[in-house]
Amino acid sequence: MLVRDVMTANPICVRPDGDPRAALGLCKSARIRRLPVVDAGGQVVGIATRAMLEQFLAAAPPPSVQARQHAINQVMHAPVVTVAPDEPMEEAARRMVAHKIGSLPVVADGRLVGIVTETDIFRQFVEILGGQSSAVRVTVVVPDVPGSLARVVNVVAGLRGNVRSAIILPCEDTDCRAVTLWVEDATQAALTEALSGVQGTRLTSVWSSGGPA
Repeated sequence: MLVRDVMTANPICVRPDGDPRAALGLCKSARIRRLPVVDAGGQVVGIATRAMLEQFLAAAPPPSVQARQHAINQVMHAPVVTVAPDEPMEEAARRMVAHKIGSLPVVADGRLVGIVTETDIFRQFVEILGGQSSAVRVTVVVPDVPGSLARVVNVVAGLRGNVRSAIILPCEDTDCRAVTLWVEDATQAALTEALSGVQGTRLTSVWSSGGPA
């Protein structure tokens, strides 16, 4: 899945010389937490969050008629980490983790085309990781050799179960892998019995929305 599949296109944005109070009002009325800051050419020059704006306005003295008005470039974060729409979603997640940020402006040909947030990515990962309420989650440790996963999937197919998603992760033992499947149309009891008998593998958990088997 690519960033373009999960981002919010054409997000609300503000100019660097804009009024922080107006920007905060936008956040409240649109129920959003982040505003990309773009210049007259549409290039991203910063990002302002609702928390930043609230903190700045609480501390800043009110502008007088003679004094220069407050501007968003006084509070925005810059430079900004961005992502391209054709990059994988997991790369966007990696950058958020690496930079400890909750969103990324999406930039194509130097111009803002969207924004992707931690909520967008979390929602998709829930779906990918078997967030379907009807699916049974099973984890089996298999040898790290060709054909091991196929044996497990064939057992599920023999129960007429439908594998909705799968993840393979390394184990502490480098000679094996932990395979987690989300299976529909098969019961916990049937999966437990069938997968417990697969030679060379070890069933470690079976779970559904109703609880563990």
